[in-house]
Amino acid sequence: MLSSTHATAMPQGMLPGASLHSAEAGAVQIDAFGPVEDEDHILVLGGQGPELMCALLRAGAANVTHLRAYERPEADSASLVIVPRVNSLDWLATVLPSIRRALTTKGRIVVRAGGQPGIVTQIRRMLTLHGLSTIHVQTTSDGQVVSAERPRRQFA
Repeated sequence: MLSSTHATAMPQGMLPGASLHSAEAGAVQIDAFGPVEDEDHILVLGGQGPELMCALLRAGAANVTHLRAYERPEADSASLVIVPRVNSLDWLATVLPSIRRALTTKGRIVVRAGGQPGIVTQIRRMLTLHGLSTIHVQTTSDGQVVSAERPRRQFA
């Protein structure tokens, strides 16, 4: 039995670069994830997987994979990792090493933090401790979204 979902084809009838608008009923908000058309491989980790995968494909993403929260992604396999829901800060602390390992150089992570007060500061601290940089926080209708990049490798 396969435990992950993988989609690589863009749905027919949808133009590359098209995105979902918040006015659509039941639309998954993807605006906070930034441009997805040029991402080599997007990995969705945890909740809202199938709905988010479809929204990303409609927005022009070419390669999207969904893994359940307990699955470990392959090394250097994703240019963008999206965590649509943080189950708990302990869970995030546990999966961040695997997420960082999965990111390609200059790859991005986007974490939907929700509306819990104080959680963003702790997420920013965790991302920094795992060597991620260029950390940004954006407020959306669904709460706050934290993004960061894996920096280029530094050679001595």
